[in-house]
Amino acid sequence: MFLPGIGEKIARETGLQQSFVGTLFIAVATSLPEVVVSIAAVRIGAIDLAVGNVLGSNLFDILILALDDAVYTGGPILAASSPSHPIAVFAVLLMYGIGLVGLTYQAIHKRLGLAWDTWAILAVYVGSILLYFGNSG
Repeated sequence: MFLPGIGEKIARETGLQQSFVGTLFIAVATSLPEVVVSIAAVRIGAIDLAVGNVLGSNLFDILILALDDAVYTGGPILAASSPSHPIAVFAVLLMYGIGLVGLTYQAIHKRLGLAWDTWAILAVYVGSILLYFGNSG
């Protein structure tokens, strides 16, 4: 319950937009339990459990917007949100597209410890954060 207040304070004191703080800091903080569960699943060889955890969590997270919209009384919630959020939507779609290609045309080798699709997802994530930061001033 304290996390939204902390995020709002970070945004206010740093001059960053709430959309950037939410997309980067709050999202990472609330996703840490998923990271732990996924790594634990991989370590015991439950690969489909790890992948399903991440994909299913993302599906549920998007559903939360419907709950937020039901609670928000100022009109449609997406209409009231920052114009920088399409950056995240585009990045998510691109990352899911890369994941779909990776699931369909599975990598055989890794370079520097990661498959090509993982490198591509990482690049999209870093690029989207940089775009968000550029729009957060």
